[in-house]
Amino acid sequence: MSNAPIAEAEKPLAYRVKPFCKRAGISPATFYKYISLGKIRVIKFGGRTLISAAEADRILTEGVK
Repeated sequence: MSNAPIAEAEKPLAYRVKPFCKRAGISPATFYKYISLGKIRVIKFGGRTLISAAEADRILTEGVK
């Protein structure tokens, strides 16, 4: 049996654009602008644009640099 807390086990590995934008309080247009400027790193997977949980946490704690 794992010692990891249940909440950690349920944390997503990546977010889709709309849920991340809602969480971050930005529009999808702003999100894609930051991608084009190289300020947000994304994952392309099966035609989807995803943002890793680690990248999302970085942005939400440090901001876009």
